[in-house]
Amino acid sequence: MKISNTASAVRVTLSPTEISDLQFVIEAAERAGHYMPARVPNIMAALTRGADDVRMKQAMKRAEKDRVTRIEQDRRGRERQFMLGDRYSVMASRADYADASSDPDARQWVDLVFHEIMQRPLPDQYELRRDVWRVHVVQLDGGTLGAVVGGDCTQTADPAEITSVAEQLIARFEGRA
Repeated sequence: MKISNTASAVRVTLSPTEISDLQFVIEAAERAGHYMPARVPNIMAALTRGADDVRMKQAMKRAEKDRVTRIEQDRRGRERQFMLGDRYSVMASRADYADASSDPDARQWVDLVFHEIMQRPLPDQYELRRDVWRVHVVQLDGGTLGAVVGGDCTQTADPAEITSVAEQLIARFEGRA
């Protein structure tokens, strides 16, 4: 509770809990038969509305904070980034992917949601993988991005598959070099 005096009034700041306590005391006094001025019910109604507004704002702040936390946790759960050795950067994103390549031997994985938003048709012969990791590997050159090693998708949502897919991509890349 904060109290400050002005030239013509006393300004009081009450928390919702303090308003509840004040309501309890006034209701107990009324039940005990004490005299209450006619304006007390209006004052208490205004205080109740104010306390409800404060509680609503607090709940909205908590909900927004929880929403931001949930979005961040979901993002962290759907993205991975790490180094393999000191030369390769591995990035993986979890989503639904489709192979948009018209060549059955070549793979060109696209995020299915993004592809649908762009309203592009998939080729007649395509593969669809739901809830898997799209793995991208880049070779580093002196701390900066160098050659793109390649990318592929895991078979399942198991994050342990990311490393094996990355190692296969690196082995293919080093075999060509």
